[in-house]
Amino acid sequence: MIERYRDLVVIYENDVAYVISCDSLGAIGNKEHDVLKVDEEIVGRTTVKVALSEVLCVGAKPLVISDTLSVEMNPTGQKVLRGIKSELEENGLSDVVFTGSTEENFPTSMTGIGITVIAKANIGDLKIKKVKTGMHVSILGYPRVGSEVLSSNDVLTLKDYVKISNSKEIVEAIPVGSKGIKYEIGILEKISGLKVEANFPQHLDVLKSGGPSTCCLVVHSEEDTASIKGLTDKPLTYVGVLI
Repeated sequence: MIERYRDLVVIYENDVAYVISCDSLGAIGNKEHDVLKVDEEIVGRTTVKVALSEVLCVGAKPLVISDTLSVEMNPTGQKVLRGIKSELEENGLSDVVFTGSTEENFPTSMTGIGITVIAKANIGDLKIKKVKTGMHVSILGYPRVGSEVLSSNDVLTLKDYVKISNSKEIVEAIPVGSKGIKYEIGILEKISGLKVEANFPQHLDVLKSGGPSTCCLVVHSEEDTASIKGLTDKPLTYVGVLI
């Protein structure tokens, strides 16, 4: 059976699930027409983090990464790939298999890349469809976008997402993307069939883009709040309860 779950595709085969995620990036890099000037290694690190965060949040282990780079291999592609592989190695994910391509037929003046991740999990270990009435919804980190991503110390890292993936206390986790926290809460409500009785603090902008998965919605029991606060060094903010 094949199922669409949030931004993921999940393929069920006996007692195993294969989870597929993707992310893309454009106009960010060091080429002539890039809008935001950023080192290419950071481009690689950031984009692979987003795609990996999606599969990690449902408890799946990445197996394959496909990198489709709309740039030449040398020098831009090599720098992007170096960033991707460094991000994996630093977070204990270096056994992932790579495939990919670059643009060698025409010169490019703007950076563009795409990342697809294929991951695997035992069906019983998936962090999906386990949300219950009375559970709390919190946000780890804060939504950041653009240059804020580089200058803020509350942005979730890939290491944080590995911890989220391994946490037994977190029953559902949703990385926040460009549509913001309020949109992702709507997705949580849709997939759970419940409503979030929200109590947003004034300092939290629930409409702001979360950029490259800079923060994450987490669902947990009230009694597990303290252990989740200690999971990472990023702030945990309560946003509501499921009813």
